[in-house]
Amino acid sequence: MWHGFIGQRIAATNRTLHRSGMALLVAALALGAFGTRTFINVKQGPAHLDEAQLAAINDPSLQFRNFITVEGRNTISTGITTIEKSTRNGVVESQRTTAEYMAMVVGKHILVVKVKPTDIIRQKYTGTITSLPDDLKKEVFSGLADPDLQAATLHVLLDTTAGYGDELMLMYIVVGALVLSGLWMFFLSRSRNEMPERHPLCKALSQYGPLYSVVPQIDSDVAAGTSSFNSVTFSRNWIISCWLTQVVVMRRDEIIWAYKKRTKHSVNFIPTGSSYSLVLRDARGKLLELNNSEQLVDSYLAGLAEQTPWLIFGYDRKLEKLYKKQLQSFAQTVSDRKATMQAAKS
Repeated sequence: MWHGFIGQRIAATNRTLHRSGMALLVAALALGAFGTRTFINVKQGPAHLDEAQLAAINDPSLQFRNFITVEGRNTISTGITTIEKSTRNGVVESQRTTAEYMAMVVGKHILVVKVKPTDIIRQKYTGTITSLPDDLKKEVFSGLADPDLQAATLHVLLDTTAGYGDELMLMYIVVGALVLSGLWMFFLSRSRNEMPERHPLCKALSQYGPLYSVVPQIDSDVAAGTSSFNSVTFSRNWIISCWLTQVVVMRRDEIIWAYKKRTKHSVNFIPTGSSYSLVLRDARGKLLELNNSEQLVDSYLAGLAEQTPWLIFGYDRKLEKLYKKQLQSFAQTVSDRKATMQAAKS
């Protein structure tokens, strides 16, 4: 029973579910590996680096122990600050100082330290070691002509403004969520492989009768020929949309209302265009919305109107209210229209 179209759709969604679970676990592993350095640095505490160790650092991004404490002497303020400005229509409304830069002597070298503007001058700082931007180095020594001072300046910057490891808790939550989601997808795909009846597609089909009769009926119908619209399968008697846990199944003879939906888009109240979708509603209260170009939506509606002219076409708020509150009456009206039109033909 599971070797036809329905079985293939179930197997395809299970494979997608399995691959999605694998992708989430790989993402969790990558994120966990990315945070390993931070975790170990927080666990072991800041490393104490001396002048020789600081001078030996070529690329701070490759420094495993990047959470460090440095002790020096003769710390002074460079007078350079980082200012954050808030503007509106090109006019500065407010500004605040977010950081200040200090110069601290470490042995025979100078270390630039980024501190909070409220921090006092110290001879010992703890923070994250990063690269010293060239433009900042030039600004620090812009008023000094002594080349020896510039040559003595270390190529690294000690940033003490951010709490080291503050992002770990958020990372733990994200990694945990990724792992749980990945495992859930693994177990779900395995369960559905072992018992296809648990798949949402089977649950949707069971509304139309026993699976042992509905599934072969659809397989036979699909084998006779299908068309597709946005990856949704249209056979002679059925419409089937199946993607992971999102499933919609309709009998074509139960569709009672069809219309085009237009959605206008804008950015900052400036129109950027419109998108279109085909909306189908059946006598069971189900809704299927398929996005596509306006031309394809109009083409499908025109074909549907030619094949089944008794349906209700076009959107109206009164129709929406009637469909939601008096579905049976709505469906009966369409059934009566169908009987009248078929009787007129004969």
